[in-house]
Amino acid sequence: MSGLRNLRRRGSVILVLVAALCVATIAFLAVEIVRDLRLLSSANSDNVQWTLSQAEVEFLEFQHALDLARENHVPDLEAVRREFDIFYSRMSTLSTGALYAPLRDLPEFGSALNLVKSRLDAMIPLIDGDPAALRAGLETLAEGADASRGDVRRIANSGLLVFAEQSDARRRSIAVTLLRMAFLTTTLVVALVILMRHAQIAGRVAKRRGRELTSALSRMDTILEASLDALVVSDLQGRILDFNSVSERIFGYRREDVIGRTLGDILIPDHLRDAHEAGMRRFALTGERHVVGMGRVELEAQRKNGEVFPVELALEMADTESGQIIIGFLRDISQRVKDEAELVEARDSALAGEKAKAEFLAMMTHEIRTPLNGVLGNLSLLRKTRLDSEQERFVRHMGISGKLLMSHVDAVLDIARFESGMTETQGQAVHLGRLVQDIVDSQLGAAEAHGNIVEWSWTGPPATWVEVDSSRLQQVILNLLGNAIKFTTDGRIAIELEQVGADGAAAVEFRIIDTGIGIAEADLSRVFDDFESLAKPLKSDLGGTGLGLGIAKRFVTAMGGEIGVESTLDEGSVFWFRIPVVPASATDATDSHAPDTAALRGLRILVAEDNEINLHLAQDLLGGMGHKVTAAQNGLQAVDIAQHQRFDLVLMDIRMPVMDGLAATRAIREGGGPNADIPIVAFSANVLPEAKDRFLSGGMSAFLGKPLDPDELVMLLNRLCGPDAAAPATPPVSAPAAKAPPPPRAPADPIAALKDRYLAEAAALFDWLAGAPGDMAAIADRCHQIAGSAAAFGQPDLRTALLHVEAAAEAGDHDRLARAIADARVAWHEAPAPRIA
Repeated sequence: MSGLRNLRRRGSVILVLVAALCVATIAFLAVEIVRDLRLLSSANSDNVQWTLSQAEVEFLEFQHALDLARENHVPDLEAVRREFDIFYSRMSTLSTGALYAPLRDLPEFGSALNLVKSRLDAMIPLIDGDPAALRAGLETLAEGADASRGDVRRIANSGLLVFAEQSDARRRSIAVTLLRMAFLTTTLVVALVILMRHAQIAGRVAKRRGRELTSALSRMDTILEASLDALVVSDLQGRILDFNSVSERIFGYRREDVIGRTLGDILIPDHLRDAHEAGMRRFALTGERHVVGMGRVELEAQRKNGEVFPVELALEMADTESGQIIIGFLRDISQRVKDEAELVEARDSALAGEKAKAEFLAMMTHEIRTPLNGVLGNLSLLRKTRLDSEQERFVRHMGISGKLLMSHVDAVLDIARFESGMTETQGQAVHLGRLVQDIVDSQLGAAEAHGNIVEWSWTGPPATWVEVDSSRLQQVILNLLGNAIKFTTDGRIAIELEQVGADGAAAVEFRIIDTGIGIAEADLSRVFDDFESLAKPLKSDLGGTGLGLGIAKRFVTAMGGEIGVESTLDEGSVFWFRIPVVPASATDATDSHAPDTAALRGLRILVAEDNEINLHLAQDLLGGMGHKVTAAQNGLQAVDIAQHQRFDLVLMDIRMPVMDGLAATRAIREGGGPNADIPIVAFSANVLPEAKDRFLSGGMSAFLGKPLDPDELVMLLNRLCGPDAAAPATPPVSAPAAKAPPPPRAPADPIAALKDRYLAEAAALFDWLAGAPGDMAAIADRCHQIAGSAAAFGQPDLRTALLHVEAAAEAGDHDRLARAIADARVAWHEAPAPRIA
C-alpha cells in the first residue's frame, strides 16, 4: 500500500510540474505576441511608405509645371519655382532624415538619391535667378528632370520594397509565434491527458496485480528468459496454465479458451494422442524423460481447424510455489519444410534436366555424326581415285571443311564438358602457319561468296612450330574467322599473328581484323555470351546459334589465355586472343609414326551396322586394307553370325533395330561361342564421355567414333589385333565355321549405286507408310535409318521430317504421327536430287 501511495504522490508532483510548465510557456508566448503587435501598431512604416510615394508624385507635379511653362507663351514661372521647392524639400528630407537612414545605406536607394539631389542642386541657380534666365533655362530644367525620372522611380521602388519585406518578416514572426504557441499548447494538453490516463490505468492495474505479484514473479522471470516462439505452460498432468499470443496465432485458439484444458485435447493430433498420454503417465509415475530437457525435436501438432502441421518442440521444467511446471517452446516450421521440399524438387528437376540434356547430346551427336560419317568416308574413298590437281584441291578443301564441321559437333560436347569441369587440354606440336593456312583455305569459298578477301601474316618474327592444343586453337580461329566473314561484305579480313610474352613466358597473340558492320559499344560486353546474336537487328539474313564466340571464350580460357574485342560500328572489328605456347622443333612434330596399313592384312572383321551407307563405307575401307568383312544389319544378326564363325574383331554399332549393340555384346560375351573373348569395338556417333564409359562397362573393348577415320581405324586394329596386342584371357572355343555370305561386289560407280539404293529404300518406306502400319517401333526404326541416309545425301529437310515421324511413333501419338507422315511425304517430293556433299 505504501508503494501505491508513493505512486500517487509522484503522479501528483508530475501533474503540478506539468501545469507550471504550461503556465510559464503560455506567458512567454503571450509576451512575444504583445511585442509583435506593438511593432505592427507603429505608424513609422506607413509614414515612410507614404513619403516615398509622395516624392514620386511631387516629382511628376514639378515635371508637369515645366511642361506647361514650355508650352505657354507666357509661362507660369512661379508654379515652376513652387513645385521645384516642394520636390526639393522632399528630397532633402529623404537625404537627411533619421527615419530614412536605413534606406540610404542601400546601394540602389542611396546612389539614385544622390544623383537626383545633385541634379536639383544644379537647377537652383536657374530657379532662384531672374525670370528671363529662368524662362531661357526651361529646356535645361526639363532635360534635368527627364534624366532624374528613372532615379526617382528607383528611389520609390527600392524603399517600398524594403519596407514591404520588413512588414512580411514581422507578419511571419507573428505567425511562427502563434504556431509555436498552438503546438506547445496542444503538446501540453496531450501530455496532461496521457498522464491522467496513465495514472488512472496504473491505479486500476496496481489494485489487481498487487495480489498476484509475489506468486507470479519467479514464474514470469523463467518464462521471459526462456521464451523463443510459441509458449505453452502446463502442469505435470498436462493441463494448460499459460498460452501466449504467438500460440494463439499459430494454433488458432484464444488464451481464455484453453486455460485449464489438457494438451492432448487441444494441440496433439489424433494419431499421436495415445503416445502422448502414455508418455505423460510414464513421466508422472517414474520421472523418465524422453523429450523434456532434450533440446528441439521435430513433431506434428494440430490447429483449431484440424490442420496437422510440423513443429519444432523444446520442453523445459521449472519449479514454482505451486509446484513444478512444464514450459513448451514451439516453432511452426511449415514454411521451412515446404521450402526444403521445393529445394529437393528443384534439385531433382535439375538432375532430370541434366540427364535430358545428356540424352539430347547423345542423340544429337549420333544423328549428326552418322550422315557426316558417310560424307567424310566417301571423300576418303574419292581421294584414292584418280583426280586431277583441281579436283584434288577441291577434295582436300571439302575434307578440311568436313572435319571442321565435325569440330562444331565436338564444340557442343565441349560445352557439356566445361559445365562438368572437364577442361583438360591436350598439347601437341603443330606448325602454326600451316594450321592457319588450312583454315583460310577451307573458308575461301564462304569469303568469296561475300566478296571478301582473306589474308594472314606474322607481325614480327614468326613462331612456326609450337606445342599447343591444336584442336581447340583451330576451333577458336575458325569461329572468329567465320564470324568475320559472316558480318563482312565486299571487304577485307586479315589474320595477324604475333609473338608476345613477358618474364620468359612464350605466348602468341592472334588478331582477326575485319571491315564489317562492327559492334555497338553498348553490346561489346555481351558478345561472348551464349546465344547472343547482336547483328540480327542490322542484317536479318545472318543466322547462327550465338554459340561460336561463347565456345571460343571457353576454349581460350581452358588453354590459359585471354580473349577480347574492339569494334567501331559501321567500320569493323578486331577480335583478339592470346594463348601461352611451348616452342617445339620440326623433328618433334613430324616424328610421329604414321599408321602402317601393310602391317595388318587379312583380318576377319564382323561389322554390325544398320545404316547401309555407313556399312558400305566400312566394307570399302576395310576391304581396301586387305581385310575380310562380314556384315550384319542388326544386333541379333550379329550374335547369330558370331556363334558360328570365328572373327578377329567386331565393329558394333550401338543403336540398331531388333537388338542394340550393347545387348548384342553381352549376348556374345556370355554365349560362350568362338568370339566370347575377342575385341568388340563400339562403333557409334555418340562420343560423350559418359557414353564411352557406358560402352566399355557393357563389355566392349574400345571405342571408335563416327565418322570413320582411316588412320584411327588402322591404329585401333594395330592396337587390338597387332603383334603387341594382349593375348586373350582364354583360348578361343572352336566351332564349326559357317559359310558367311560373300561381300557384295563393288559396282563400277559405288556412289551412284548408293544413291540408287537410298532412293529405292526411301520410296519403299513411303509406300509402306501409305498402308498405315500399326507397328510403332518398326515405323520409328525405319524412319531413323532413312533419316540418317537423307542427311548424308544432302536432304536435310527430309531428314528433319523423318525424325518427327520417328518421335511421333515413339510417343504413340497417332494424330501427330499422321501429320508428321504427311509432312515427310511433302519433304520427300520437294527434296533436291541426292548428292554426296
